[in-house]
Amino acid sequence: MAFVYEVSFRPSDQITNNQPFLATDMNDLTSNINHVLLKISGPPLTTEEGSLYMKLPKRLKGLNAKDWDLKPNFANIWGDTIISYDPDAYGASANLKELEITFGYFFTKPQPQLVLEKVLLHEFLHLVVNQPKVMHHGLINKIISHRLKIPGDPNPLGTVGLECGGL
Repeated sequence: MAFVYEVSFRPSDQITNNQPFLATDMNDLTSNINHVLLKISGPPLTTEEGSLYMKLPKRLKGLNAKDWDLKPNFANIWGDTIISYDPDAYGASANLKELEITFGYFFTKPQPQLVLEKVLLHEFLHLVVNQPKVMHHGLINKIISHRLKIPGDPNPLGTVGLECGGL
C-alpha cells in the first residue's frame, strides 16, 4: 500500500501565517494527489499521518514484469512506496533506496490531474524499472504511452529542475 505522508505536505504555522497562498497551494496539492490516487488505486485507508492506498494502480495490474523489464516484485514495491513533500526540492523525484516519491515546490502550482497522474506513475516506474537509471526515461515513456495508453506526452513536464530522475 502506497502511503501519502500527508504530514509532510501540511504547511507549517510559519507558512500558514506568512505565506497563506503557499499554504493553500500545499493543501491543494495534497488534495489533488489523493484524488489522483483514489482514481488510479481505489479508496485509501486513512490514518492521522496520511492515506494508505492498498491496491496497485489499475493500469499497472496487467503489466508483465518480464515484458517491460521491471523488477519481478514491482507490485510489492507499490506497497512500500512513500509519497511525500519536500520544501527544499523543486520538481518530483524517486529515491530508489528509500522507495520514496517526493514532490517539491514546483507542484504547489496548479497542475492538471492527468499531469499529476503521469508524474506519479513516472516516478513509481523509476522505482521498479530493472535497468540502469540512465536508461529509465525511454522505457518509462514507452510504458506510459504504449502499455498504459495514457493520452498525450508521457512526460509532459520533462525533467523539471532535473528532479525527475535525471542524472
